[in-house]
Amino acid sequence: MGHLSARSNPTGLREIDRSRVTISVSEIAGRRSFILDRLDLKDADLAGNLKVFVVAKAGNTNARYDMGTLSSLSHESRPLDGLDRSQPLRFRVLLHEEGNPKLVASIENLRARDDSQSESLLPMEPADLGERIWRLVVDENGPILQFNSMVFPSAAGAENYIPFGALVLPEALRLAMERIASEPGCLEDEGDPWSMWAGWLDAIGADRPPSDDDEEARAIWCNRVVDRFCGHFKFASRLQADLLKGAGSD
Repeated sequence: MGHLSARSNPTGLREIDRSRVTISVSEIAGRRSFILDRLDLKDADLAGNLKVFVVAKAGNTNARYDMGTLSSLSHESRPLDGLDRSQPLRFRVLLHEEGNPKLVASIENLRARDDSQSESLLPMEPADLGERIWRLVVDENGPILQFNSMVFPSAAGAENYIPFGALVLPEALRLAMERIASEPGCLEDEGDPWSMWAGWLDAIGADRPPSDDDEEARAIWCNRVVDRFCGHFKFASRLQADLLKGAGSD
């Protein structure tokens, strides 16, 4: 169960852990929408009549949605119109008393999630990328792998296309590892969103990044992590088999 933040806050605003909310995003016929699937605040000692708003933000564009009250939430699909489709999508959940603009509690920096996906360290989302096939967006909240919505209908469609996985995922991972290698301390800070990668590195048997500023050592470490990742998923072997299968059907 997620916890309420215990950080000092002179304004009295309660910052609620992101694990308490689930928002799914889907796209049908080129139109995106979201659903507030879950907002678990039963043990948070918050009044049921608090108003709940969801704010969707992409780049410099945003939209605000009235989701009802904490005790009577709306779980209907809401359109994500008018937002910059070339930028990563983020959500905020805001709670305040009826008629009072002062916030009581908030949940910040929620990532968009494709409704075909579970939680991922490298979430994927559609974007208008012109003639680019993919782009990795990296910030303090972690990486997001954007794929061209004109080419792939969903994250699952991109991920299950063997050439995309074989050619894109290793390079996207290398870029993410470069960010970690530049600030290795993020792995040890539990309050840092990038700290979740520590368990993943341990799971694949990878060392932690070098703690010095040796750029060559950092590059070697990044490539070793990618090699382990590729070895686990056998990208080259799978791509070769797919190419041979295609050649055999001609």
